[in-house]
Amino acid sequence: MSNRDKKDLVEAPPLPDNIDDWERQHKAERSLNDLIEDIHRILVNEDAKYRGYLRATYDAHAVEGSLAADNVLAAMIIRAKAKELGSTEVAEEKLAIINLALGVVLRRYKASRKQRRNTVRGKTVPPEDNGNDD
Repeated sequence: MSNRDKKDLVEAPPLPDNIDDWERQHKAERSLNDLIEDIHRILVNEDAKYRGYLRATYDAHAVEGSLAADNVLAAMIIRAKAKELGSTEVAEEKLAIINLALGVVLRRYKASRKQRRNTVRGKTVPPEDNGNDD
């Protein structure tokens, strides 16, 4: 490139030296699943009752005798914690939606009821063919 060509180029503005001076242009919002994961991570550490509702992999072992009932109770705890933390998006959500998002969160950690039910000594085994698709 000749000196004449270089002279015609406009110099770009300098990059900020400090990350606090950078302004992100794309404001990606966190998904509901991400927000529920944040609350789930808090609850796992501090709430034994919450962990108890997630523990069972069969209805017979569920706190309330039903995995579905335990799921709803876990979702209620998530919603209550969201209210306490001021997370209005989660606090105002329907329990059924929180329950679905919790399923996504648990699968992220390979900790869903189905994933754990089909794991023996750390290895995945074929599911039982008992006519139950859950």
